[in-house]
Amino acid sequence: MFRGVYTVLVTPFDSKEEVDYEDLREIVKWQLKEGIHGLIVNGTTSEFLSLEDDEREKIAVTVIETVAGKAPVIVGSSAEATRKAIFYAKRAKELGAQGVLVLPSYYFKPNQEEIFQHFKMIVDTIDIMIIIYNNPLTTGVDIKPETVKRLVEYHPNFSAIKDSTGDIKRIRQLRLLCGDKIKIFCGWEDLVYESFLMGAEGWVSVISNIMPRLSVRLFEEVVEKKNYDDGWEIYRSMLPMLELLEYRGKAPQILKYCLERMGFCSSVVRAPRIPLNDEEKKEIDILLRELDLV
Repeated sequence: MFRGVYTVLVTPFDSKEEVDYEDLREIVKWQLKEGIHGLIVNGTTSEFLSLEDDEREKIAVTVIETVAGKAPVIVGSSAEATRKAIFYAKRAKELGAQGVLVLPSYYFKPNQEEIFQHFKMIVDTIDIMIIIYNNPLTTGVDIKPETVKRLVEYHPNFSAIKDSTGDIKRIRQLRLLCGDKIKIFCGWEDLVYESFLMGAEGWVSVISNIMPRLSVRLFEEVVEKKNYDDGWEIYRSMLPMLELLEYRGKAPQILKYCLERMGFCSSVVRAPRIPLNDEEKKEIDILLRELDLV
């Protein structure tokens, strides 16, 4: 079962907004060297809604081949239509992924029964571990704890949930209803310390794109060693960047600018996203220097 810090990777682009697969390989190699526990492709931070199907597949293949079994690879398989989500999940399994990350339908606003049926149809079709992805502030759709309970009781392949509600009480509700039947992954950057204290055993991390080693160390200190004071100091040092990534609404732009400054890839994002302005870059440069990343 999945556990630890999983980086939801950015998708590097070249100057023509084409996927730069060589830069992606180098980023993956560095993530592994830094000790990351797992990797996620085609997620929100990956700009998955701006990718073509053939690009999504080639990205997954590139990462799976580069990782070569050294860590779990989770492939984002979200789609508005259930049949398309099933297609993505099937391909992920065929390509060798260890699991898939799946949102509910996010434009048509489903009720809880429709959410349950969406996930049920996926798990009935493909034998692969599924991380339920609940991100109501982005999608406008909240997977209620009672629905999560129904899912984990229906099938053991619902192995984890990425909770991006931003509500620390949600972890308590999930633990009370689901017990140890599902692993909870924090999906809200500046609540990760609190989430670990509340019982989360994983973190689908954005900041680990640029700070994988320190992100893993935070997990180790708080979750594994129960060394809360040292964990707090690590968390406090990361908080300004965590807050910037969580609340500015420009996580791909911020991460890619940081990675460009660190020598990994260009800062190009796909339209309609626009690059950071000079003032934003200056603000990030200060943080990068404070964190000794440049």
